[in-house]
Amino acid sequence: MVNILIFRTDKIGDFLISCPTIITIKKYFKESHITLISSEKNYNYANNLNIFDKIYIFPKKSFLQKIKFINILRKNKYDYTFIFDGKERSIIATSLIKSNIKVSLSQNIKFYFKFLGIKFVNDNENTNLDSIFQKMLSISNINVSISNYDFLLNRKENNFSNNIPIKQYIQIHLDEKWFSHLYIKSYKNINPTFSEFIDFLNVLSKNDNVLISTGLVDFDLISKLINEYFEKINNKIFMKKNNDKLIFLIYKPTIDDLVSLFKNAKTAILCHPGIIHIASALNIKIIDIIEKDKRLHYQKWTSHIKKYNSIYRDDFNLLKKNLLNKIYE
Repeated sequence: MVNILIFRTDKIGDFLISCPTIITIKKYFKESHITLISSEKNYNYANNLNIFDKIYIFPKKSFLQKIKFINILRKNKYDYTFIFDGKERSIIATSLIKSNIKVSLSQNIKFYFKFLGIKFVNDNENTNLDSIFQKMLSISNINVSISNYDFLLNRKENNFSNNIPIKQYIQIHLDEKWFSHLYIKSYKNINPTFSEFIDFLNVLSKNDNVLISTGLVDFDLISKLINEYFEKINNKIFMKKNNDKLIFLIYKPTIDDLVSLFKNAKTAILCHPGIIHIASALNIKIIDIIEKDKRLHYQKWTSHIKKYNSIYRDDFNLLKKNLLNKIYE
């Protein structure tokens, strides 16, 4: 039995991009026991994937709790420890536990790291994460190429999409990232108005059914769509019939709901949220709206995605023309 410890104590998108590598490791070792150290943000979803034999949440507040937590880990001997989050807290914790091979990525390799018994891979801005993860495997003498990028395709899901009587729709994930004042103020503002967004839906629904999923942040456009455009089915599902097509809005779906919904989408339009890696793992066409000056940064996260298309953030009147071109090209 190969005992493996993995640190991924950050956001859901960060966790998801690591999953192909983790599954590749799991398949490489025919008999393994994999422990994940997660954050509160990715614990529930990680638990539902049935990849891990044990999951702990890394304590983030009390120093005493952290000491107690590390002492729990010290009771075990690991064959491999992978620090996929690259966080200093994970690196320090790893230096105190027993493991034959310890490997971490790091954007800032500090002078004292060389005394910690950990092998480091430089996580620089110009190298995509897939290559970094592959190098982490190589220096661990795990001689296998990362695969399993479509790891969600055949996984059991919660069947939330059975509540929606359409398939093969265009899915728009409408979250706060469409509005610079709610996201990163220095980014180009897309800022679709209510009338502009309705016009866009009218064009799309001439040919396709449409589904809008929202993020967890409320803002004016979502409220107006719910109150002035859609018919309420229940507190989560809203519907509109238009041009003989159906348009649905799903209000604050869970991660599991989104997996179910993306499985039936043919195209996903997003402003680079973490859930882009759900769409990627389901192998559907992605149109990612990104900040032009940050295009190299985004490549770091998306270079492995097969059906990936990007367009630059712009005023919505200009952006929607580019979106339509990408959807129907």
